[in-house]
Amino acid sequence: MRKVRYTTMATLLAQFSAHFPVWNTIRAAGLTSYLLMFVSVAAGISHSFSFFKPKRKKQFLLVHQSSGWFGLLFGMIHGLVLSFDQSIHFPLSDILIPFTSDYKPISTGLGTISLYILFVLIITSDFIKQLGRKTWKDIHFLAFPGYLLALYHGITSGTDTQQPLILGMYSITGCIVLILLFLRIQHQSAPKNQKKLRKTK
Repeated sequence: MRKVRYTTMATLLAQFSAHFPVWNTIRAAGLTSYLLMFVSVAAGISHSFSFFKPKRKKQFLLVHQSSGWFGLLFGMIHGLVLSFDQSIHFPLSDILIPFTSDYKPISTGLGTISLYILFVLIITSDFIKQLGRKTWKDIHFLAFPGYLLALYHGITSGTDTQQPLILGMYSITGCIVLILLFLRIQHQSAPKNQKKLRKTK
């Protein structure tokens, strides 16, 4: 009876793979998740700039929150569909537990951690009052290492990274985040520098 069930399951998986190539689905979901994470991080940093008008900042916040949720959704699809892949066997435990996979354990493990970080950021955003704004902001700074882990995971694990278009996408989005992060640091340090100058006068 068990053999019949296993044979039926294998047949269904084979039919599914024939109509919807699993690896293509995995990569499409992964790239979509990464791009949504990039948009979320970029919008989040832009929202912190005080020179934007309140209406514009509300728009950035909406984009930041919605793209984060959808990024998590596609990231979960990216991970779970791996269990259907027949070329590289991914048990569910290898997907959920970092660094246990036989296929590029470091890269896949960092990708899993990145998704967990995104999950924590989204969940804690619903408990700002309970956590306190300072604690929430400290947790929210994990968005930057989480994004960098996703970037590293995409570059080192993706089979299509050798394609100029995909590699260019990773390079451009990574540079944009680094530039925005640099501008944010400069923007936050400007008032402190002005206060020091006033004290020295």
